[in-house]
Amino acid sequence: MVLAALTISTIGDEITLLTLMFRTAENTAAYAVPLLLIAELLPGLIVAPYAGRLIDRQDAGRILVMASALQAGVIALIAYYPMFTLAGAALLSVLFTISSAATFAMIPVLARELGITLARANSLLETLRSLGMLAGPVAGGVLVGSIGSSNVLLGDAVSFALLAIVVMASGLRRKPQRVDREGQTLLADYLPLLRNRGLMVVTSALSLEVFATAIADVAFVFLVIVTLGSGPTAFGVLTALWAGGMLIGAGFAEKAIGSRIGLAVFSTATVMGVTMLLIGLAPTGFAIIAVAFMLGGGANSIHNVAVRTLLQSECPPSDHGKVAAIYGAVTRSAVIGGYVAGGLFVPDDAPTAYLVGGLLGIGAGIFGWRMFNERWFSKTVKTTRWRK
Repeated sequence: MVLAALTISTIGDEITLLTLMFRTAENTAAYAVPLLLIAELLPGLIVAPYAGRLIDRQDAGRILVMASALQAGVIALIAYYPMFTLAGAALLSVLFTISSAATFAMIPVLARELGITLARANSLLETLRSLGMLAGPVAGGVLVGSIGSSNVLLGDAVSFALLAIVVMASGLRRKPQRVDREGQTLLADYLPLLRNRGLMVVTSALSLEVFATAIADVAFVFLVIVTLGSGPTAFGVLTALWAGGMLIGAGFAEKAIGSRIGLAVFSTATVMGVTMLLIGLAPTGFAIIAVAFMLGGGANSIHNVAVRTLLQSECPPSDHGKVAAIYGAVTRSAVIGGYVAGGLFVPDDAPTAYLVGGLLGIGAGIFGWRMFNERWFSKTVKTTRWRK
């Protein structure tokens, strides 16, 4: 039931992002779209450290219920009162940061309750995300055109309310495991994790990978329109191929990771870099780009599963909220930086953006693995069921 509710909510997320983008682009000044993107990223980035500490000090299951209920309320407010779209997006950014950290912390609990490995639980979660990325934009485009943006947003609000009800009814709970740190400052609370060399290597190296892919994300639409000289159809096909690759990759993620989780993390990062480099070298070959998108999507999905499994298995459960906050804050910062850097290459030089992104991605994978390898070369994924 929880997985089904997460699937519906994830599809609703994608529909809401598309709906807010179209509503903002059609009804407000041009500068409102960049403001909307900033509102969707920056507030969550600022509150991430506090959200992580909150998750570890309180019952993550109850927090997920409350965050989902609040998300439903905020989206319903935006649906009825469009003038609150920007403020609502900022509040949703905060709530998404909290709910994402709570979900990260709840995955080991869900794995234990289902009697499956941690890697398989993360594979299931990635499958849901991939389904949302595949079905959400298509459904959003159709629904906005047929029933209007307000009704679409109300539908997503219902999906969050459903998620809150299902999680609450499921009885899934993740109690805080440390109560002796209440008086510590925020920095003192995070200091042991910041001194964890393995965690910092993974976070730093993969932030470079995220930065590289964000550069390519900015250039994507210009690659289609300017370099290929194509239109919305080609854009939609390539987007669907990436999402389809992610869906396939999620299905094979547990087997692909095997017992070498660190190798899976950095090798898939390298593959994503190779696919970007391939697009940069052959920017006018649609068939080559299509294959690169399928491979990149598959690698991206396996990479996401491997990263979550690595962080959850190598760090104590009592720190999972803070680990999610650190990784989320660093990667969001990398996305913002990548968007800025990508703007230097568009609209006329999208292939160079892919070349730069590809080289950075390959470097992040190879050099990140070498740094990581010094400590965790022999570490393996637990193939038994997750235990406390």
